[in-house]
Amino acid sequence: MASKAPDDPYFEGVQKGYFPDELARFGAEMKTHRLRREIIATVLANDIVDMAGPTFAPRLMASAGVDADGLVVAFEAARRIFRLDEAWAAIGGLDLKIDAKAQLALYGEVASVLRGQTYWMARSEAAAGASVQALIDRYRPAADALREGGLALLSDFERAEAEARARRFVDAGAPESCARMVAALRPMTATAEIADLAALKSWPVENAARLFHQTGQAFGFDRLRAAAGALRGGDAYERAALRGLIVELFEEQAARARAILQAADGPQAAADLDRTRAAIARWIEPRKEAVERAARTLSEIERSADGWSFAKLTIANAALRASSQLG
Repeated sequence: MASKAPDDPYFEGVQKGYFPDELARFGAEMKTHRLRREIIATVLANDIVDMAGPTFAPRLMASAGVDADGLVVAFEAARRIFRLDEAWAAIGGLDLKIDAKAQLALYGEVASVLRGQTYWMARSEAAAGASVQALIDRYRPAADALREGGLALLSDFERAEAEARARRFVDAGAPESCARMVAALRPMTATAEIADLAALKSWPVENAARLFHQTGQAFGFDRLRAAAGALRGGDAYERAALRGLIVELFEEQAARARAILQAADGPQAAADLDRTRAAIARWIEPRKEAVERAARTLSEIERSADGWSFAKLTIANAALRASSQLG
């Protein structure tokens, strides 16, 4: 209530949705309702808790460094850009049709993606004062294009991970179409970076996505992020450190992809998988020694018997960062 969020014009639809359909003709009167802000704030607070959990709001505000306004804008933008509200409704439509454990697993995956996307939006966009509609206009076309492109645009590692998630959902009892739709949501985390990458030289979003994900595969960013995401920090400080590392890996991959795009000969350089890999190989050639050294570091850690730790992730990240230097 104390924030500016209820005053965002986008949330007029939230207020209208609160009333029965028969009252829609009183739209003008709704705008002057004495409890307009209270209604909007209540609905949004309930949605945040229902979809992201009761401790999510304060944790997000602390970790992303935003106030309640930034939280609400980021949450609403995230669920609309990536159509997570539609995925949530589709899962709800499975009530009494599939095993409850399978349904809860689907809900859990959507909630996890929503929390991650809200953090990303809060940290990078909402903190700068962007409105919900501005964020939707900027990123939803790219998100829709990536959804249409499907798993084919991902790196081999990311595609295998998504297919494995889909199989787990199907094995639990979820319909295959719903399982595959939900399993493909997690790689959408990179949508903002891919949209900005495409806008840099007016590339098609699909080409920019292919370049971004193949860059992740070529240097190992995709595997390293997955390893960081699989670690469970013991306290708030360790969790914050892991989040920060994952952000750094995303930013470094995006920076690497931008450098390759700038050196490429137009969008045709990423028109298909072979040409994309060739463009990346050309960029690597003068840095080959540093890139191979980073690859050896990553491979040695992956083969170690005791698995990943935060210290090992930090060493691997440093090696990857150094691999951008000219030989």
